[in-house]
Amino acid sequence: MPLPLFVLPLTCSVYRPFGAGTPTATNIPCRLVADLSRGRSASAGLPIWSHYLILDESIDIRDGCSRSAGANAITYADGDEVRIPDAGGSRFVVVWVEWVNRGTPKAFKRVYLLRHQFAWTAET
Repeated sequence: MPLPLFVLPLTCSVYRPFGAGTPTATNIPCRLVADLSRGRSASAGLPIWSHYLILDESIDIRDGCSRSAGANAITYADGDEVRIPDAGGSRFVVVWVEWVNRGTPKAFKRVYLLRHQFAWTAET
């Protein structure tokens, strides 16, 4: 069962891999939530995020996390890129994808994001 539209008031585009020139998927209903205070890690090696998205469970969105064989530590790398609301919008990298209520009619994905910063140049 998809999430109701009132829960997902925005749309976003997904780019794979991060920095791709064309989107993998567009016009995806979502809800963006600022979460900087909870997303700041006090210890090294833990994920850091600035926002999270709520998406329908059917959306194909991927983080870049992996684990080496025989190791417990997770290696964080750039996952998909999310642009809100579209190609001209704010850019975010996917840090972690979490399934919530998986296997139930109320399933959805919570996608932890880190806002992508880039250098602005002044036109002369």
